[in-house]
Amino acid sequence: MTPPRQIDAQSPTAADPQPAQAPHLMIVDSFALLFRGFYALALSGNYMRTSYGVCTNGLYQFTRYLLDAVGKFRPTHVACAFDMGKETFRSKLYPLYKAHRDDPPAELVPQFDMLWELVAAFDIPRIGKAGYEADDMIGSMAKRFASQGVRVSILTGDGDALQLLDENIRVIMLQKGFGNYAIVTIGNLREIKGVKFPYQIVEMKGLMGDASDNIPGCPNVGPKTALKLIEEYENIDRLFANIDTVKGKLKERLIAHKDQIYLSRELATIRTDVEFDCPLENCLYRYNRDKLLAKFEELEFRPLIRTIAQAEAAG
Repeated sequence: MTPPRQIDAQSPTAADPQPAQAPHLMIVDSFALLFRGFYALALSGNYMRTSYGVCTNGLYQFTRYLLDAVGKFRPTHVACAFDMGKETFRSKLYPLYKAHRDDPPAELVPQFDMLWELVAAFDIPRIGKAGYEADDMIGSMAKRFASQGVRVSILTGDGDALQLLDENIRVIMLQKGFGNYAIVTIGNLREIKGVKFPYQIVEMKGLMGDASDNIPGCPNVGPKTALKLIEEYENIDRLFANIDTVKGKLKERLIAHKDQIYLSRELATIRTDVEFDCPLENCLYRYNRDKLLAKFEELEFRPLIRTIAQAEAAG
């Protein structure tokens, strides 16, 4: 497997060309960027407290990520997806789903609601629905608009989104170092992940699980074994239809944990059929300058005020 195409702010090929007539929607995985930004600064003890004592480091970095990606990839439309509480259909289906995660740091907690307000200051639609995760909203938006011929980019740090790839959907993965991205498309997925088709990302997780989300999978089946099985059988259904061709202890483990494997696949599957009320025209990227700069002043994001001015000057 080879790494995905990397771009950075200094690369002359980094930015997409000026937007053409065809719409280009960027869907932002809001909390993925917030968490990434928070820990990027918190590891060095930088919480960026305002003069009135509020921590804003996650918000500040989120804003930097957003402005950089919008400037670089030039979407015509932008939407931000949000989680709407801990309880989802997945946690009802499997109460241990994500149950091992620690509570977020106290310095981060107030920034969740503040992020909702910050995105509103950009006049960017905020998409979320009780009972679903942000991933499900991303998947549902991406597939609906891609089916209408809209070019879709998903901005995230989460590889789960790779299952959503198609001819009109790409995933822009944040990488180490500010302004660095990995672009994954249906054309380079196999080089990067070893699977032929996006849906096989989910088939892999059904077999090997995902410790970060507490998805169990099949014991003692890791990435190499899962990939080998998917290469040979293509999917879990075909694997169990031909289970007698699997030899030894692996066959025994698969049979013993069949229900758990199917459950894991369901937990790992991003929903693409969630209803939402946000027509594409609502996502047109155009902010009210005075309103946005007033929010930056409130949060004491003075360097970002200069960033906005520079971006506007550059056109």
